[in-house]
Amino acid sequence: MTPLRVALVHRDLHTVTRGGIGTLYRELAPRLRDAGNEVALITQHTPYPLALKGIRVCMLPRTDDLDIHRRTVDQTLAAWHPDVVESSSWEAETLHYARRPAPDRAPVVVRGDLSAATMRAVCHLITAERDLVHAADAVLAVSEFAATDLAAAYRIPRPTVVANGVERDHFYPGPVTPPAGGQQITLAADATAATRRSLVGTGNPLPPPWGDPGAGRRRLVWVGKTTPMKGWDRLEQLAAELADLAHITVLLGHAPALSPITFSGAEDTVTIVRDLLSDDMPGFYRAADYLLSTSRWEGFGLAIAEALACGTPVLLPADLGTAPELLATGGGHTYRISEDLRAILATGTATAPNATLPAQFDWAAAAATTLTIYHTLHDEAVA
Repeated sequence: MTPLRVALVHRDLHTVTRGGIGTLYRELAPRLRDAGNEVALITQHTPYPLALKGIRVCMLPRTDDLDIHRRTVDQTLAAWHPDVVESSSWEAETLHYARRPAPDRAPVVVRGDLSAATMRAVCHLITAERDLVHAADAVLAVSEFAATDLAAAYRIPRPTVVANGVERDHFYPGPVTPPAGGQQITLAADATAATRRSLVGTGNPLPPPWGDPGAGRRRLVWVGKTTPMKGWDRLEQLAAELADLAHITVLLGHAPALSPITFSGAEDTVTIVRDLLSDDMPGFYRAADYLLSTSRWEGFGLAIAEALACGTPVLLPADLGTAPELLATGGGHTYRISEDLRAILATGTATAPNATLPAQFDWAAAAATTLTIYHTLHDEAVA
């Protein structure tokens, strides 16, 4: 295949921030490079910049004004002359570029995780995402559920599914290892850290899931932000209702508090940690008896997939759209109410299912399929 100049656009590409599409592009870029293509990542300025060998990382000025950002992306892409451009549908970062006449731009690929309409985002985000998926030359989705969601939300043909993956050389069943970084924190009402201590070198015992929660309780881990999408309110309720059976360790991302904060992490039943290193994540999952999800929506469910790949069973809401895909080979339970969880936890971990991640969730397969789509679009554009 002829080498391509590929631009991947996402304004939150960092070394520490986690998330589905950001992880996707960090995994996709080196695989596209290794296939002989020239790759550029276009993001915004960050104190945690990526440095990937043989990959150009272009950091634009950081701004929350999306119209200014979209125009800067448009100018940057026009100056670089890529053969193919891809961005997430969220925040419609390539909208201005996609509106250029076809001779003045490369084919535009948009990859959707979960529609802004389903997430009940503000109106301008929904409108911009709708405009972008209609202007794009191809729309991809990270799961079957995401494809159905995008098609229904914006009345477009069902997107091509290119399933997300996990780094299987990194996430696999193995020993429980202590963290080499990260902090244990308590929360203020605005979701900022009220107190913090290093997880490393303090001389204090490690908290759960690495440490023993005592009283025969199960170790549950939860990964997300204080948002309605991740079900923070559901988490707070379950933490109280399961206190006698489980200790929950929350790995909290950085985000404003979009749900009320009623527990701080100082309680005996909940521990909050933040900023674990990438190398610490497998040990974090392996130390747990279960990963608990309280999400209302997931376009894919990266943490769920990583836990399954590590052999850790998962507990998923019965109405989570991606649950059937992620549990296609077993590895977990669904629940509707706290009584369902109590029944599962009371049986003990000896009856936990063998957790496996379905084979189609693989980055190498995702990269190969993506590259085929890129070449098809490029060949049609130059024909």
